[in-house]
Amino acid sequence: MNKSIYKLIDEQIKRWEIGKREEKPIQEVISAVTISREAGSQGYAVAKVLCQEIGFDLFHNEILEAMIETSKNSRILLETLDERSMNVVDDIVSNFVNEHHLWPDEYSKLLFKILSTISKHGNAVILGRGANCVLHGENILRVRIVAPMTARRDYIQHSLDLNTDDAQKHMVTTDANRTAFVKRYFNCDANNASNYDLVLNTGTLSVEKAVQVIKCAIN
Repeated sequence: MNKSIYKLIDEQIKRWEIGKREEKPIQEVISAVTISREAGSQGYAVAKVLCQEIGFDLFHNEILEAMIETSKNSRILLETLDERSMNVVDDIVSNFVNEHHLWPDEYSKLLFKILSTISKHGNAVILGRGANCVLHGENILRVRIVAPMTARRDYIQHSLDLNTDDAQKHMVTTDANRTAFVKRYFNCDANNASNYDLVLNTGTLSVEKAVQVIKCAIN
């Protein structure tokens, strides 16, 4: 994995450690946004532009996977929370596992805890990895980005320089893998609209307009 990713994690941990020592008021506003997306719906672009405009940190798949690897050998990332918040994270994970009748392995336990840790620190946009299944409540906004199949296929075809058939296969395979991941680790249906607070169609909304809608929901 790219060494710069681990450098980003080290910098993030330092920021969290500084925040841990600061007195923080109780937040009643949206402190974290989860973004789930269909392949080719430009969900990553929406997440990136949103972070640029509101000053949140972006946690995408590569960063989350690196955090899991880091946490296998060290508790420093999870210990950036104070004791009370760490107990809350443990309760969130325990309740979720019990409610969904899961038998979590080491990977899923760490994923649950890392997603919960990120949300407790706040100022975060979490892209994918089923974050919307674990995180919910008044301080969390759960967003789903969708688009018509033809629009998604065309976007993938041009962005990855593929022919039509390969773009179609890439789209179908990516969607299937993401759906299977969420079902396996969270026993959750990624395609169920009721698992989200906001569903946006980038077939009719530009990335910029989608970001503006999310910002309105946050505010």
